[in-house]
Amino acid sequence: MDGVPVEVEYKFKIPPDIQERLASINATLAKDITFTDVYLDTTDFVLCCSDTWLRKRNGKYQLKYAAPDRVKCDVRQYKKTGDEMLIRQHVYRVIAGFNNTEHSTEHSYDLEQLVPYAELTTQRLEYEADQVVIDLDRTDFGYNVGEIEVVSSCSDDLQSGVENVQRVAALLDVQTVDRPISKLMTYLCVHNKALRDKIYSLFKF
Repeated sequence: MDGVPVEVEYKFKIPPDIQERLASINATLAKDITFTDVYLDTTDFVLCCSDTWLRKRNGKYQLKYAAPDRVKCDVRQYKKTGDEMLIRQHVYRVIAGFNNTEHSTEHSYDLEQLVPYAELTTQRLEYEADQVVIDLDRTDFGYNVGEIEVVSSCSDDLQSGVENVQRVAALLDVQTVDRPISKLMTYLCVHNKALRDKIYSLFKF
C-alpha cells in the first residue's frame, strides 16, 4: 500500500484548563462534530492481533495499521486510508498471512464477512495550531481523551511530523509519563476485557 499517508498521533489526558492552553498557542476551533465508529474483525480477531484496525465511521470504512517504517519514539504512527479497494486488499493480505495461506496483491476480502465487536460515539472538538490538529474527544461511555496529530504524506516526512507533534505537546504541557489509553481499549476494558488483555499482551499502547 505504497502512498498511503501516515497519521502521527500523541494522546493526552485533557487538563481542566485546556481552553486556556489552546489559546496560549493561538489554536482555532475548526470543527465540532459527532461520529459513531463500529469496529470490525474476524470472529477470532485476526486484525486486532495484527495491529490492524478496521472501522466504519458514520457508515464509511476506515483502516489504520502500524506504519512499517515508523520512527522509534513515544508517538504512535499508523497508516490510514478510506479507499475501500485498498482496504479490501490489505485486509485480505493480513488474514491470509495470519493463516499462512498463499495470497497476491490482486486478491481482496469481502468486508461484509467481518463482524462488529465495538460501537462507540464521539463528540469531537477539532482545533488547528502550528501545523498540527488537536482533537478533544468525549465519548458516549464517559471517557475523555485528547490527541495531537499530523498526517505525513511519505516516510521522509515522518521525523518532521513526530517532532511537530512533540513540540506542540510540550507547548501545551501535556507530556506525562502516565499516558491515557485509546477510546477503543477503554471500551473493551468494560465490554470485552479478555480481548483487551490479549491485545495488550501483543502490543504496547
